[in-house]
Amino acid sequence: MNIMQKLSTALRGSVREAAEVVIDANSLRILGQEIHECEQDITSSKQRLALIIAEKIQVKRDLNHLLESSKKHEKTIISLLNEDNEAQAAQAAQLMAELEPRLEQKQQHLDKLKSHEQNLQDSLKKMMMGLEAFKNEYKMAKATANMQKAQSALSNSSGGSTSRFTSMQESLERIQEKQQESADKMEAMEQVNATLSTDPMAQSNEEKTSASDILQRIKAKQTATN
Repeated sequence: MNIMQKLSTALRGSVREAAEVVIDANSLRILGQEIHECEQDITSSKQRLALIIAEKIQVKRDLNHLLESSKKHEKTIISLLNEDNEAQAAQAAQLMAELEPRLEQKQQHLDKLKSHEQNLQDSLKKMMMGLEAFKNEYKMAKATANMQKAQSALSNSSGGSTSRFTSMQESLERIQEKQQESADKMEAMEQVNATLSTDPMAQSNEEKTSASDILQRIKAKQTATN
């Protein structure tokens, strides 16, 4: 029996370890989902708060109507008493007395709604502040994970970071070589166009330049002979 218990404990341990590995590997995804679910909870809480506020408005309206009726009955009672009509004043007082429990009930209901509204508002504010903090932490954690992933890829790709940088340097040099080759072709084409130009001024300039070169060469020979 002891062996079976130990096997069962070992099995539970392996399951727990496997679960921890899965959780650790998906921790960012789990946090993102938890944030999403928290946002849904906040949305639902806002909707409940809106319903409470709407009910409070209705109850307050009903309470005001009852208060107005009670005040009218009170004025009527005062007026009847001033006329020494105590019998009708008693009837009006009876109607007013029937309103009292309803007034008290509505007031209690309104007070509870106000308290519930305040508590829910306080809870929502705390949730929203906490959620905002977690969202900021999630963004930084995600950015850090992406950076670490890029660093890992840079280190592991092509046998290490040195090989990776070498490959990048080769790509850059090939781009520069192609760009230089294109620039050389453009320069060569400009020279071809200049050589084949029929512009008299251009030919004259070339001839002058050529004559000057010949004159300088002859002078140099004479100087050397003397």
